[in-house]
Amino acid sequence: MHYLNAQMAKNAIEKMKKFHHDLESIHNSYGLDFFQDLGRRNILMSRPQEVFFCQEIQKQFSTAISDGRTGQPDILVPEINKELECKITTKRKGGSWSFQADYATLERKGSCDFLYVCCDEYFENFAVFYFKDLTVSDFKPPAPGSRGKSRLLVRNCIERCTPLVGKIENRNEQFILKAKAKLLAAETLYEEKMAKKSLDYWQSNPASYSISLEKV
Repeated sequence: MHYLNAQMAKNAIEKMKKFHHDLESIHNSYGLDFFQDLGRRNILMSRPQEVFFCQEIQKQFSTAISDGRTGQPDILVPEINKELECKITTKRKGGSWSFQADYATLERKGSCDFLYVCCDEYFENFAVFYFKDLTVSDFKPPAPGSRGKSRLLVRNCIERCTPLVGKIENRNEQFILKAKAKLLAAETLYEEKMAKKSLDYWQSNPASYSISLEKV
């Protein structure tokens, strides 16, 4: 059962944007650069994410709570027996997105819903993805030095993903279509060879995904 929709996500983001603007103003008043460390900025925005999304859920399920204490679910919806983990992330310098979870916590719970908010540097454009019933099998085991954080294998659970804001698209499918078009249009053996090589590559490799943000 979906307990979040696009309008609820946009309502929560609007509140997050106002909170973000207030934090930026406070930092500026003390001569601090709020955007110097985006990871730290996202940590400051994580609690507002939980609270504002919980407020939206409460409009439908009044007993939904966001406790905030260590060890407690980010959002609990007792009426439908759902726990929702909330994460916020910004694109890495290399161009990738990091969808993470605490492996030990998820292993203990068995399964959990996840809400990933992707944002740009200045908190103007967003993508919001709701993943249903994720388990440890949907994540890579923690790497040494990762402090127990695991990376989501999107290809394992894309059918359980509901985009609420923005888009998530299969890059392989996009490149396969381009390679097929090039193959049909090939006029030389070399062009045909290169198109086939590209087609084979994208058909044989595991799916990878691109994310498009949306202004809110």
